[in-house]
Formats: sequence, C-alpha cells, structure tokens
Amino acid sequence: MGRGGDWLRRKVRDPLLAELRQGATPAGVSAAVVVAFALAIIPIIGATTVLCLLAGRLFRLNHVVMQVVNHASYPLQLLLLVPFVRLGETLTGADPLALSPTALIEEFNRSFGGFVAKFWAAYLHGLLGWALTVPLLCWALHLLLRRVFRRFAPAPASA
Repeated sequence: MGRGGDWLRRKVRDPLLAELRQGATPAGVSAAVVVAFALAIIPIIGATTVLCLLAGRLFRLNHVVMQVVNHASYPLQLLLLVPFVRLGETLTGADPLALSPTALIEEFNRSFGGFVAKFWAAYLHGLLGWALTVPLLCWALHLLLRRVFRRFAPAPASA
C-alpha cells in the first residue's frame, strides 16, 4: 500500500475500528462519521472543528470519531469549495466570482473588510450548494457505513 493508503489506514480506519472494539455501536459510529463528514466539507474554512464539537455535544455523538473524520476530510473541503460556490451561483443566477487562490490571497492581504465585502455572496452560494447536495449524500453514506461497521464490530459476548 502506498503512503496515502498507509496514512488513511493509520489515521482513519484504525481509530474507527478501535472505537468499535471499545464498545461503540456500528450505528453510533456511522452517525458520528456522517455528521462529521457533512460538517467537515461545509464551505466555510475554519469553522468545522467547532461545528463538529457542537454537533457531537448536541446529538451525543462520538467526539473521537468526529474529529478523526473532520481532520481527514480537510483536503476534500478545499476541493469542494469552488464546486459548491458554482452550484449556488448557478441556482441563484449570479455571475461567477473569480475564486483563484491568488485573487483570494491578494484581496485578503489588502483588507479583511474588503475581502468579506467582496466574497460574502460566495459564502452564501457555497452554503446553498452544500445544503442541497449533502443531505442525500450523507443519508446514502450512513446506510453504507452501518453495514460496513457491523461487519467489523466484535460479536456480542454470549452468556
């Protein structure tokens, strides 16, 4: 297995399986993974850790699982940022904004207030795109993961 596969095994698969071995239910681990994944790809950089913490507390989900998924999903959050914004722009009929990394960094360095004024609509469009795609995706992911985690959960001890 390559370096990426080794990293995924050590940082994602092994901690999730450890939670199952320590008594977490497959449905509970699946719910924590799905909620954390949904929040981890929200197109608002810097908000996911707090959102996962709040959702875990509110819904009594496994925080270890949620933070593992949250941190492992960070590259996906960056990859999906522009598609979510573009979907929201398409749905609202808005003109596309230039979202190149160079343009974003230059505007941010020039003035934080100017950055917010220029890109606030992009955040709203991204949230709209995210809100329309994530529920169905997460529902399907939850159905799949419950089955997968049941296979890896230890058999209940018979009395």
